[in-house]
Amino acid sequence: MAKTFNVAVAGATGAVGQTMIKVLEERSFPVGEIRLWI
Repeated sequence: MAKTFNVAVAGATGAVGQTMIKVLEERSFPVGEIRLWI
């Protein structure tokens, strides 16, 4: 079983938050649960 990580992105609607979400997806980061905070 692969290890996963719980991730929180503060400011998810801003430029940095959007970039962080994009990078996690592009790099196939093993996210177990993600919380997006505005």
